[in-house]
Amino acid sequence: MRLRRGDGSFAGYLYRSQPMGTARRTSIAALALLLLVASDIAAQHRRHGLRDRGTDGRSGFWGVLTLGAGVEQVNFTGDGLGYSDALTRPAGSLRLGGTLSRNWRLGAEFGSWVNEDGPIVETVSGASLITQFYPGRRSGLFLKGGLGFGRSAVEDDFGSDVQDYGFVGTLGIGWDVRLARHVFLVPSVDFSNYEFNSGDPDRYRERVTTFGVGIAYQR
Repeated sequence: MRLRRGDGSFAGYLYRSQPMGTARRTSIAALALLLLVASDIAAQHRRHGLRDRGTDGRSGFWGVLTLGAGVEQVNFTGDGLGYSDALTRPAGSLRLGGTLSRNWRLGAEFGSWVNEDGPIVETVSGASLITQFYPGRRSGLFLKGGLGFGRSAVEDDFGSDVQDYGFVGTLGIGWDVRLARHVFLVPSVDFSNYEFNSGDPDRYRERVTTFGVGIAYQR
């Protein structure tokens, strides 16, 4: 509501009893104070959650597609020979999720290691729930951990398909490097340990260490 300088209100008294310049400065100061209070109230009532936005830009929905090299080893616990020699083959993953705060993200990850040898294709893959922790609010460094279900399969061109299922645990470290407002380059190293049971009394383990580079998008 606009105030008349000649009315009987307290604001009118200020206008009558002060020079024009002083009255104008008083009005501007009062308006600035009102805006400051309103801004503080709005900040206190801001809804937090998966769309929380920080000065570092981490906010809302995010997704990362990663490709790289996976180093695989298998250990059949019943033979007493320990882990096999390392086998390096292509590996990749897709991560999708939301942002809880400047330091925490939650999501799901789907990853796979593929060994194609002539007519035989061997895959070790998993689907996990993951969390990413950023120690610094402005730094892109993050630590990752996850748990989920794993699958080991061997297929060939003749129709044979052998599959085992189990569990997988993942630990990783990476860095978000900003390329554009919504796009990041994400170098990372992940270690995944799989526990399988082929139906025999003895279980076996497979572990895959992946060195990858991803492209991330976030809203």
